[in-house]
Amino acid sequence: MTTPCPESGSTAFHRGHPGAVGAGEVWCEGVRLTELVDRFGTPLYVYSGAAIDDRAARLRAAFGEDAVICYAVKANSNLSLLRRLAAQGLGFDLVSGGEIERLAAANLSAAQGVFAGVGKEPWEIEAAVAAGILFFNVESEHELPLLAAAARATGRTIPVALRLNPNVAAGTHAYITTGKSENKFGIALARAAEVVRAIVDEPGLELRGYHVHLGSQLRSVQPYVDALDRVAAFADADPRHRDGVTHYDLGGGFGISYGEGLELDVAAVAEQLLPRLEDRGWTPVLEPGRYLVGDAGVLVTRVLGGKQQGGTEFVLVDAAMNDLLRPALYQADHPIAPVAPARAGPSRRVDVVGPVCETGDFLARGRELPPLAAGDLLAVFGAGAYGASMASNYNSRRRPAEVLVDGGTARLIRRRESFTQLFQNEVDLDED
Repeated sequence: MTTPCPESGSTAFHRGHPGAVGAGEVWCEGVRLTELVDRFGTPLYVYSGAAIDDRAARLRAAFGEDAVICYAVKANSNLSLLRRLAAQGLGFDLVSGGEIERLAAANLSAAQGVFAGVGKEPWEIEAAVAAGILFFNVESEHELPLLAAAARATGRTIPVALRLNPNVAAGTHAYITTGKSENKFGIALARAAEVVRAIVDEPGLELRGYHVHLGSQLRSVQPYVDALDRVAAFADADPRHRDGVTHYDLGGGFGISYGEGLELDVAAVAEQLLPRLEDRGWTPVLEPGRYLVGDAGVLVTRVLGGKQQGGTEFVLVDAAMNDLLRPALYQADHPIAPVAPARAGPSRRVDVVGPVCETGDFLARGRELPPLAAGDLLAVFGAGAYGASMASNYNSRRRPAEVLVDGGTARLIRRRESFTQLFQNEVDLDED
């Protein structure tokens, strides 16, 4: 018997049964995190395959077999994880030409993929057309001539979904809110009729649907309902707004349970939206990223030491903002717990900080943790999304290794960078 980690949104991360090997330690499925650290070092990203499969199954059960579920590649673009999600019957939400290249490198089809991105370059549009994507999500009017040119060059009719900005509040951090009128994304409803006319009047383009995306970490159903109501009202205002429309892309942003609040009830979202979409003959398209992989990953880091200063107790670890940017960028509240059983003694309020030379380099502030000593391991939960994909080499630090666990088997899916890789693309002028 095992005990689920209360800090984790997935039962794949648990503590070992008392009396057994690894008793009280954090495990990922059938593998101890300490064993993985012994093999691969720290900082280290560890992902649970079972947790990913479970989330994919939940979405399919909620939205049905006809729904087009497109994993948001930006959340975590590791090739092995892309193949894993494709094996679950998922397509892909793509926002750059580089992500299209990743699909090709993984030998994956883009036929059930959508191409978004707020600033598409001509070569990216051409690559997406060549990849045979399901449709483009048109973000701005200036994309239409580029899409029309690609249609003429290829002799194809290009399917598009117009991204509408419904001015719906998502109730989340300002940096991850995307559906308000002041955000850079989509076309305002007041302007959308003219853009629809431009699409309909262009022989090389076909209006296939509408797209909205309200932001990230949404925890309530109502914003999704409000957005659909506003899009439906727009579609009903003119037959040209709905002729040929077959899909409604409700975006993603499904919240997971770290920070304040609970995981979004995706079944409740489906229950509210599916009858409305069925009445219109619109196929639902979803673009989850964090929901699929966020709770499936932890970042394991080692304590280097600690000190008190100015009334604050600091715990210094070997992971930093370059390995997990979200706390510094979004004030994201990732749960943290010791990998080994907690040491005896009262918990203390500490700031968990990294070695990078920035005051903003922290993984947590004011966090209650048990006594810690140099060499202890900490698990940062909810780190499977926007962790490795946003990692950088700031301070000339190497990006961590990544490991995928299936049952009792752990496989390295990204090697830790070498120091040579840090500067291999730089041109040495002294060698001329």
